[in-house]
Amino acid sequence: MPKGEVYVRETGTGDHTVVLLHGFSDHSGTWCRVAPTLSERYRVLAVDLPGFGRSAEHWTAPLFDHYVDVLDDLLAGTEKPVSLIGNSLGAVTSLVYASARPARVRRVVLSDMPGVAGIPRLWTRGARLPVELSRLLTRPVPAPLVQRTIGALYARAAVHRPGSLDRAVRTAFSANFATRRQVDALLSVGRHAIHELGRLPIPEMVHALDMPALLVWGARDRLTPANAARRVDADGTRRVVIIPDAGHCPHLDAPQEFLDVVLPFLE
Repeated sequence: MPKGEVYVRETGTGDHTVVLLHGFSDHSGTWCRVAPTLSERYRVLAVDLPGFGRSAEHWTAPLFDHYVDVLDDLLAGTEKPVSLIGNSLGAVTSLVYASARPARVRRVVLSDMPGVAGIPRLWTRGARLPVELSRLLTRPVPAPLVQRTIGALYARAAVHRPGSLDRAVRTAFSANFATRRQVDALLSVGRHAIHELGRLPIPEMVHALDMPALLVWGARDRLTPANAARRVDADGTRRVVIIPDAGHCPHLDAPQEFLDVVLPFLE
């Protein structure tokens, strides 16, 4: 359902709200393998972050400040603190929001988060990929082919198991590339995100969190390698889990393993 200029998929009921925040090039639909189970226990809000999915045309810079304002508006009617589950760019957004609004966050799950060990080189390369491909693919090439090509490349970078790339997942990734306008918006968001990410003290922010935090990595992550987990000091409030046979999106590659870790943490 739309909430102002931001699209939100709301499912489930319950006293506790869980907010799902996707990564770069994704949208709320890429939580399709874990959202139904979460919705059996919680009220779940899967957000299309501004610049992506159905919220593509509505975003401003500074990007993460804008995302904090968006979440404030989204959660204005929610009395109890919420749990945030973010992957990649969504993990950074979750960290920024939990740091800025600690009273509104109960627990936070940070999945395959960039910035713990610097900005991954592939992030900079990935932000340029759509425009480079669009230049190679001449104007007579049908737009759906461009969409499928770029979406499939991002999907293959994000997942490790070939079986994860079913039709639903490929469709979810390619949704951001339906028009040139969407591609241009995505490029702009990517440039701002990388620039702002380079200025954020991610490790210090993680260690300064007031609420329990679960950091999850896929062992086969090619975009934000799991060795970044070594930079995190696990203790009573911060836990680190590496899922063996998963890539950058463990909620797609290994949904049951992801839920086996996340559900006990939320409860």
